[in-house]
Amino acid sequence: MKRREAVAGLASVGLLGGGVALWRRTSITPAAPDETEETEEDSSGEPEFELETIDAGESEAGTIPVPTDGVLLLNFTSPSCGTCQRLMPPLEDAVAELTQSYADVLTVVSVTAPFPEDDLREWWAEHNADWSLGFDPRGRLSTWYRITGYPVLAAVDSDGELRWDDDGVVDTNVIVRNLEPILEEAATADGEDERDVGSAEHSGNSSTEERADDGETDAETAQ
Repeated sequence: MKRREAVAGLASVGLLGGGVALWRRTSITPAAPDETEETEEDSSGEPEFELETIDAGESEAGTIPVPTDGVLLLNFTSPSCGTCQRLMPPLEDAVAELTQSYADVLTVVSVTAPFPEDDLREWWAEHNADWSLGFDPRGRLSTWYRITGYPVLAAVDSDGELRWDDDGVVDTNVIVRNLEPILEEAATADGEDERDVGSAEHSGNSSTEERADDGETDAETAQ
């Protein structure tokens, strides 16, 4: 059985069972795409997905790229999973704490099994989550990162590398403790990029000013 079919089968169990849908993963190493299927992958071998999001509460309809420019925290979840419901409060607290310092580099999205959108909106309204709610209908994202159950938290950096993951109910302090160094690294890199751009702009302005000064000097000499 292909991995994608296995993932789809597990999702179906979660949908039909309506109880705790939690399975252990065999590995956190990104899986190679199925060569028989079309994949969204660049020549460097990095993942390149467009995750569809829906209009529900604070979530807006659109797409989120995977990876993003910063750190992407993926919450693989299901409305029919009791353990997923128990993860939401500590996750909400962790996200609120982390966004105080790292809002510029942190993106959070919950990725669900294929439920009807109206059901997802009703479920999302029960929570105070202020991040996006997304679909992975073909299971390509979960296949790439070998996600085979719910709930799973997975932190992905700007290169698409899985930097941290955990499953089950994860305490707020555990989420914060593991994400902070990854976010700090991303924030530092972002700050360096901004300084590089600023230096380049300043250098360009200086060159313009020098040319203008040279022009004035030449004019004075001519007089």
